[in-house]
Amino acid sequence: MDKKNSNLRVRCTCCEAVMTVDRQSGEVLFTEKPKKQMVSFEDALNKVKTEQETAEDRFRDAFQKEESRMKLVDQKFEEAFKRKDELEEPIRPMDLD
Repeated sequence: MDKKNSNLRVRCTCCEAVMTVDRQSGEVLFTEKPKKQMVSFEDALNKVKTEQETAEDRFRDAFQKEESRMKLVDQKFEEAFKRKDELEEPIRPMDLD
C-alpha cells in the first residue's frame, strides 16, 4: 500500500467520531459518528435526581456566600457613614469665584 495515496483515519477526542482525511488535499472525505449508547429509563431518572440535588447544594452555597458578602458590604457602609464627618468637604466650583 502506497502511504502517499492512502487516507488517514483520525478519531476526535471530544465526540469519538472517526474522520477519514485525504493525505494530499487534507479534505475530510467522510465521518463515522459513534453509535449512541442506550440508557435505561431508571439510569436517566437517577442521573436527573443527582443533578437536581447537586444543583440545590450549589445554589444553597452560592446564596450563603452572597448573604455573607452583603453583610460585609453593609458593615463597611455603616463604618463609612459613621466617619463621614471626618472627611474634608470638597471644593465647590462656586467657591472659586
